[in-house]
Amino acid sequence: MDPKKIAIMSNKGGVGKSTLASNIGAGLAKLNYKVLLIDLDGQNDSSLFLGIDENDYENTFFDLIDNRYPEKLENCIIEARKNLDLLPNDNMEKINAEFHRRSRIDIIMSELLSDLDYMDYDFVIFDCGPQRTKVNDAVLCYIDNIIMPVQVESASVRSIGYIYEYLDDLRLSRNLITLVVPNMYDARTNESQEILNLLKEIFSEEPDILTEPIMRRIKITEAGRAGKTIYEYDEKNAAKMFDRIVNKVVDKID
Repeated sequence: MDPKKIAIMSNKGGVGKSTLASNIGAGLAKLNYKVLLIDLDGQNDSSLFLGIDENDYENTFFDLIDNRYPEKLENCIIEARKNLDLLPNDNMEKINAEFHRRSRIDIIMSELLSDLDYMDYDFVIFDCGPQRTKVNDAVLCYIDNIIMPVQVESASVRSIGYIYEYLDDLRLSRNLITLVVPNMYDARTNESQEILNLLKEIFSEEPDILTEPIMRRIKITEAGRAGKTIYEYDEKNAAKMFDRIVNKVVDKID
């Protein structure tokens, strides 16, 4: 069976995209799904949030597309946790430059990751950068589902239409957007309450797209800085919020 392919995408930085990617991957792994997390964000945060840096690997995503000495996919993947593997990157500028040289951006990811057909992953999760790039074009042509984190503030809500426009420009279905995750919600503030209500209004015709919010919690930030998943850092409290998102992923996507 082909793995479910998910892009975690937002056009705005600082909305918790990499936190969501790493912890959804960890949550699915905890449920005994086999997960591959592909870090294609220039900040490498999803790798760092798993406690992995450039000293922990030799090959990266770029080595898959290096025309001189291309590596096999299996040689670029490392184990991050039980059931959770990572395909890191170390230079998105080089990767984007190489993608610009390719004529068929719609099939390049299928070609580069063709060996996944012979691996036993249940989910492949892409942590994407916030910009429009050839790499993101290729990811969107490859994946089956988009999970969009939205920080519960006015500026982030205004950016929701960007992803829909991006899909339109690539002539891809808007139905790829499977879940929208309100993030960093602070129930103590009027703005957060108003923005969450606005999100519910925006998706009133498709209420199943909108998940329950992830609250603003210092433990979530601390976990990332410590290179730990929320399940390792605060299993009893903050992890429960991510469990709800993970269960929604399983219900809607698996």
